[in-house]
Amino acid sequence: MTYERTLEMPQVEIYYANICGLCTKAIDFFRTRNVTFTAYAVEWNEREGRFVDSPNTRAMYRRCAEEVDFVPQMFIGKVHIRGWRQLEPMIASGEIDRIIAK
Repeated sequence: MTYERTLEMPQVEIYYANICGLCTKAIDFFRTRNVTFTAYAVEWNEREGRFVDSPNTRAMYRRCAEEVDFVPQMFIGKVHIRGWRQLEPMIASGEIDRIIAK
């Protein structure tokens, strides 16, 4: 899903998996703030304990500078937010709104 980005907002990208409830929660948060974002789906292979190799998965690994084993992985401009556990306190403190407003 891609939403039209305004010039005032930094680019927001979210790597998510359909089976991830916290990914849905993160995406819903950005939607409620009317933040334009691009979301990239990755698929988790439970048997192998890793993400399925795909262009989106490889792009996520490059952006994260390592292989990660959880989503969502979010990027707001150059700021990397590693999962809901990092995003949630940023929401509570208002830090995320300051980052989005840059």
